[in-house]
Amino acid sequence: MDFALFMERYGYKIILGIFALIFLGFIAIPLISFAWVFKQFGLYIGGIVIVIILMQAFLVKRRALDSYAKAHAKYFYDDKWYKRR
Repeated sequence: MDFALFMERYGYKIILGIFALIFLGFIAIPLISFAWVFKQFGLYIGGIVIVIILMQAFLVKRRALDSYAKAHAKYFYDDKWYKRR
């Protein structure tokens, strides 16, 4: 069996398996982290910690990424920015 036939027969299954493991890793790591926080701090305090982390992620990080994107859009993609200066 040559390499082309091997890739045709098994390659897509291998690639699909690798991407499935990566996808499951993206889901499993936060779930394991949440379980660790609940185990470490208890249900009530763990819930408060999780809510604070999620609020910070959705509010502060989003504003930082928006300002970063606006700066890049202005300097790299706005052709008339140099004329307005």
